[in-house]
Amino acid sequence: MDESTTKKLADILSDIQDEKRMEQFMEHPKVVDSFHDFISYFRSLPAVRELSDSELIERSGVEKSYYYQIMKGSRRPGRDKVLRLCIGAGLTLRETTRALELNESAPLYPKNRRDIILTVMINQHATVIDTNLYLDKYGEEPLN
Repeated sequence: MDESTTKKLADILSDIQDEKRMEQFMEHPKVVDSFHDFISYFRSLPAVRELSDSELIERSGVEKSYYYQIMKGSRRPGRDKVLRLCIGAGLTLRETTRALELNESAPLYPKNRRDIILTVMINQHATVIDTNLYLDKYGEEPLN
């Protein structure tokens, strides 16, 4: 998608003039795509499909059994694990943001030092190791 979700929603909202349409909008305000969970979204992305499970495990640094539990849906990953998987797969900031949203994790916040570093590293398509080195360099907690 080229436009942000908020912009699309604002455009739709700007045309609503009656109560019925307003109520319909309020019932389904975040329709962005057909995905309802992190795993199906993550697995659908071209960058992820190009990698084998073993490559994703190696690049993300997520422990093998934990990775498979996440992918089977028996474990819900924390925010840092989602970030590790997204960075390991080389996802864009937009894709990473959507993955965090679908996992019901906090988005990257542009006023938080750690999240600023994470955002820049995602934009640079850095590895998880390089990301953790930068986090350490600036006195921030590494991705767990």
